[in-house]
Amino acid sequence: MAKITFTLDELTEILVSNELLPKNIVRITGKGDNVSFYVKTQTFIIPFIPATLKFLSFDNNNVIFELTVISSQINKAIGRLDQLLELKMPEYIKLEHPNIIVNIDKLLQEKNVRGVQVKNVLFENGEFVITTGNS
Repeated sequence: MAKITFTLDELTEILVSNELLPKNIVRITGKGDNVSFYVKTQTFIIPFIPATLKFLSFDNNNVIFELTVISSQINKAIGRLDQLLELKMPEYIKLEHPNIIVNIDKLLQEKNVRGVQVKNVLFENGEFVITTGNS
């Protein structure tokens, strides 16, 4: 068993450096307990949608984040966001408004990471703590 600890800024750097996010997620920053970013919409009416993610929990090999869109007009339509924006989400990311669910097993499999199983994910005191074990 191992514990990996990193800050929100380090997490955003890992996500960007390893291309773990959809291509239309841009300008990612870690602030406080949130990851802030913009979604490129491919439309001229609203070219970018500002949003934030906040860690909620780890359950059944899924990391669950709360999605907040920083526009009341867009928030009304967010339930259909994946259809409206034609988001190209990887297999391991699922949008169930207001949550974004990341399936860790599918993520590791798609990125060809073998022999590691994530046992727990916590976010406390501004740091993520990931506990792993052998699969």
